[in-house]
Amino acid sequence: WGVPYAQYVRTSFDVRQHIDLGHNNWLVFRQFIGLGIPYGNSEDLPFERSFYAGGANSLRGWVYRGVGPGGYVPSGVDIEKIGDIHLELNAEYRFPIYDIFNGAVFFDAGNVWAYNPNEAMPGSEFRFNRFYKQLAMDAGVGLRIDVSFLILRVDFAYAMRNPFPDANG
Repeated sequence: WGVPYAQYVRTSFDVRQHIDLGHNNWLVFRQFIGLGIPYGNSEDLPFERSFYAGGANSLRGWVYRGVGPGGYVPSGVDIEKIGDIHLELNAEYRFPIYDIFNGAVFFDAGNVWAYNPNEAMPGSEFRFNRFYKQLAMDAGVGLRIDVSFLILRVDFAYAMRNPFPDANG
């Protein structure tokens, strides 16, 4: 009918491992891999099906949707930082403090990338020979208040590594 529609295949894997160290101490690891492949009349995923990184449930040292795509250096214009490929790794040590108060120390790494090269955003596409250089990293501490049916969480994180070179090199 002459109406262009999105053509893509999308999948994601979220793998978590909890290691009980005893006395309510835990090591928790999470690996997330997302892949969306546009094809046919689509060059990228629809906005609402794209991946993003940053925020309270992702890279906690970065603002929501504040990372990526890839090593693209923003020109100052506010762009949507979304991608077709998402890689994220989290490690967290959880420990009791007192009664309903628990603590956490964590490390996060990840980014999103475009599947296809984009002339408007050089460096945004995923390449095996450089993706590890484009990982954003953060670390931080958190406080959890656990009242059995509800857990309130407050995290403080510091962005340790920017996925693109800054103006100072």
